[in-house]
Amino acid sequence: MSQRIAVIGTGFTPAGTNSPPAAIAAVAGADFKPELVETRYSVFPGTPFDRGLAALGYLDCGIKAAEDGYAGIFINTFGDYGINELRSAVAIPVVGAGEAAMAMASTLGRRFAIVTIWPTTLRFIFDERIASTGMASRCTDVISVLDEDEMKGRGAADDPVAQMRAGKAAVIDRIVKAAEGALSRGADTIVLGCTCMAPVAGQIAARVPVPVVDPMTAGYKFTEAMVALKLLQSPVAYPRAASDRLAAVGKLLSDGTLPASDPDCDVCVIAAE
Repeated sequence: MSQRIAVIGTGFTPAGTNSPPAAIAAVAGADFKPELVETRYSVFPGTPFDRGLAALGYLDCGIKAAEDGYAGIFINTFGDYGINELRSAVAIPVVGAGEAAMAMASTLGRRFAIVTIWPTTLRFIFDERIASTGMASRCTDVISVLDEDEMKGRGAADDPVAQMRAGKAAVIDRIVKAAEGALSRGADTIVLGCTCMAPVAGQIAARVPVPVVDPMTAGYKFTEAMVALKLLQSPVAYPRAASDRLAAVGKLLSDGTLPASDPDCDVCVIAAE
């Protein structure tokens, strides 16, 4: 019987179906069944505050996926929203696209650059991931292909992201040029900085003379490996949350309330005495 992998995030826009993104379906192993599990609360992480809200939605979704019997969870976004909290909350493997892609790049070369479609105003997402995963010494640069003005029409039928996903040459050329610039400055491997870039990863890789890591497929296969090897995040690094607290996330999103607060911190009470 196939083991089910929960894929949180489509890599683009909500799909309204449990079918995984095509790039994931194409690489899924015979013993695994990836299923899209969409969040009930979603927000574009345009600011650090919004990123926190997005993490809450992913945390809620991941807790529900574990309760529903999934064997592993793949966070299908380079920002890995809620990854640390989710690893503490559930007893199944949790893998993030960004972290997995950088880890894979580090085995393929010595120094990688991240080339992303997103503008520099979202640099904070990459800075957090690089710092949190200890990759600062391995990452040479984060290069933004589009600028903020180009992203103002995000969501339109023919916005630059849609053009990229459709394989329009002009956008692909800009991504390849950014990758070539990174190589000239010392990178030996390229990591694509958004799972939305998966549809054109092959085209980019064919034109760049070093490995190009797509975070969507790299992260998903990493998840399969974790499940197959029966590996789980360390309880030392991610202490397990009390089970009776997990419901607080769902309750907050469903009716806007929280359970009663904990009593005073035991340590603080002892210190006060």
